[in-house]
Amino acid sequence: MRRRTHRNAERLGRRAEFLCTLVLRLKGWRILARHWKSSSGEIDIIARRGRILAFIEVKARGDAAAAAESLTRKQQARIARAASQFMAGKAKLQSLDPRFDIMLVVPWRLPLHVPAAWSVLS
Repeated sequence: MRRRTHRNAERLGRRAEFLCTLVLRLKGWRILARHWKSSSGEIDIIARRGRILAFIEVKARGDAAAAAESLTRKQQARIARAASQFMAGKAKLQSLDPRFDIMLVVPWRLPLHVPAAWSVLS
C-alpha cells in the first residue's frame, strides 16, 4: 500500500510541475530545466525571464497555506546548494540574477507563483 501511495504522490507532483511549466511559459518564462539533479538534490524547475534566473520548487497540497508551509529550511538549503552547482557549470548564466521561487498548486486553481519566496540567507 505504501508503494502505491508514493507512486500516486510522485504522479501528482509531476502533473503539478507540468502545469507550472505551462503557466510559466504563458507568462514569458523560458524553461531551462525540469527535474534537474545534482549530488546536492533536485530542482523542480529552472526558468529564465530577462535577467532573472529562477530556481522554482513546486508544492502541491490541498490548500495554499499547507503547500507554502511544506517547504522546510532543510529543503531550501538543499535547493540553494543544487542551484550553486547548476550555475557553476554555465558561464553564460553567471551574469543573471538568481532567485528562489515557489509555485503553489491546489485543486481547481491555477498555480500561484511566489517570486523570491526565500533567499539563501533566510
